[in-house]
Amino acid sequence: MMARRWRSAPVTLGLAWLLCAIGPAQAQRAQTGVLLALGHYDEPAWRQLPSPPFAQVAMAGDPRNGVLVFGGVGSRQGAVLHDVRVGKWEVIAEAPFVVKRCAGDVVYGPIISGGEDDRQLAIMRSFKVNKWEELPPAPLPVVDVAGDNNFGVIVVGGENRAKVAYMRRYAEGRWNLVADAPFAVTAVAGENNFGIIVTGGKEGRQVAIMTNYAENRWTPVADAPFALVDLAGNNEYGPAGLGGRGNRQVAFMQKYAENRWRVVAELPEPATHLSGANNLGIIAASIGPGPVKVVTRQVYKTAVVEFTERGELGIPEAGAIIAEWLTTALNKTGAFEVYERLSLDRLMEEHKLGMSGLLDEATIAEIGRLRGVQAIVTGSVSKFGDIVSVTARVMDVTTAKIISTGDIKVKDVNAISGEIDRLAWELAK
Repeated sequence: MMARRWRSAPVTLGLAWLLCAIGPAQAQRAQTGVLLALGHYDEPAWRQLPSPPFAQVAMAGDPRNGVLVFGGVGSRQGAVLHDVRVGKWEVIAEAPFVVKRCAGDVVYGPIISGGEDDRQLAIMRSFKVNKWEELPPAPLPVVDVAGDNNFGVIVVGGENRAKVAYMRRYAEGRWNLVADAPFAVTAVAGENNFGIIVTGGKEGRQVAIMTNYAENRWTPVADAPFALVDLAGNNEYGPAGLGGRGNRQVAFMQKYAENRWRVVAELPEPATHLSGANNLGIIAASIGPGPVKVVTRQVYKTAVVEFTERGELGIPEAGAIIAEWLTTALNKTGAFEVYERLSLDRLMEEHKLGMSGLLDEATIAEIGRLRGVQAIVTGSVSKFGDIVSVTARVMDVTTAKIISTGDIKVKDVNAISGEIDRLAWELAK
């Protein structure tokens, strides 16, 4: 679900998002959730905002223009926070049906969907008038909704979860189907002025865009660095995704030409919903009165060995530099606790390795035992023709088996640094 795209220049590192996390610490927190804001991609500290007036089931908006929440008694209550700095929630008219999801923004008003058959939709275009207008039923059972009341609504769903439809002009009341998404959809974002973004498919990491309804063609972009549970953004400023380890990870892509995801600071608590845009800020929220379902995974105590180098790379100690970058990126995934970065020269001397620096099974077990780690990350950086390749693998020191692998291929060795986060998430899968 997404927030209104405001016509302003992109904010430099301008990510702000809101986390609503339901937990037992406080009575109000247990009932409604806690809202936290982060002003920029690189800010380490979260700022608490006023809690909504009821337990939420759906959320939309952005930090710059305000926040919308729905839920409460019968999942029909709605409220709007016009100014996140002032923090005064305003309750709006009760929804005409049970709300299950929402889109829109505070500027042009909310869009809600739900009902018994998941086909009902309604809009509110003025908080002053405070009246809901029901739209013609969606042509498919709705899994997720996007859009705004300026350019119209977008829905995805159907039996195969790949059907996509939009309504641009409410007065006409006509739904238009586009080509099926290239995979089963988990979430949708975008707006009719710039097209649609969908995510889902294999491992929940596939992402595709449609920028022109007349062409009616989906274009895949780079897989997200982790499985996504929700999606935000638009095709003008790029998508942002929520998911990963414990539903605490957020990544964004600002330029499709670069086709690269960037992972930002981890959320302090699990979240399930995402809204906003890369130029306005992102809102993340845990929805509902119960605990968020989180998939737990093993965290490996790890050592990273400097990568071996093959070919003329043109950068001294490239293998050591890449290992240092990867050490930081692995810690960010939460799947590894990297205790040590090991010098390849020192290991070759200590363990009488050959010039290749390759670690055999017995050596891996010995290194793990001596250093008290559970896994060793090794790899190589090589150049063949115009392609620079970085390959990495994670080895379990107990079994000496490879438990995950990943690789990077670029045309310029200087481009490796921008791909390190993606490599780390591949190893963390």
